[in-house]
Amino acid sequence: MKTNYQTQRMKLLLLLTVFVMLLQSCTKDADSRNDGKGVTTYYYLTAGALNQTPYFTNPVFDTISFASDKGDTLTFIKTKTDTDWFCEPTSNDPNNNNMDCYQTIHNIYSTIKGIGLFEVKHIKENKYLNTFIKIKFNDKIFYYDDVAIDNTSFPTFIGDVVINGRSFKKSIYTYDRYMDSLSSISNMNKDYGLFYVNDKINNLKYLINK
Repeated sequence: MKTNYQTQRMKLLLLLTVFVMLLQSCTKDADSRNDGKGVTTYYYLTAGALNQTPYFTNPVFDTISFASDKGDTLTFIKTKTDTDWFCEPTSNDPNNNNMDCYQTIHNIYSTIKGIGLFEVKHIKENKYLNTFIKIKFNDKIFYYDDVAIDNTSFPTFIGDVVINGRSFKKSIYTYDRYMDSLSSISNMNKDYGLFYVNDKINNLKYLINK
């Protein structure tokens, strides 16, 4: 007959096992499955990568609002998060029976104030390169390498910036056309995600309202 101590110890061990399994499922990079025709390996975005922006981890950013320097406001609300997979034959498989699949997590937003567009994708393109973030803001598309965020040694790191009297820590930047300083520019950091857009074509500047 089990003592109360033994029963409590078994419950504790069971809870600990469940916790470890959940932790592994949140942080795993890949898993392989054999369907009898070949092995398909799924490569996931890690928790560390997703934590580089607030879009997939912080419910406060389910609603995002920007104010322009012309006085108008754009407000977007997240309506859906889905996962897509890009699959290709494993590079070292001569018979193309095995597949490697890479995860993309996509936030879809509806515009509830103003006329605009906002979408966020976090993309794992292959198992060798860094994952990256693709943001659509109106008619602009900005790409950010997620290892650049909060990284003082990265070429696009510009540190703390002050815009309209507001301070944003550890900012990085990118252009909507690769390294073209005449194109539109945006800023991002770990706390706010995309927080500033200078749309040079339409002569508009947008700053996040949070």
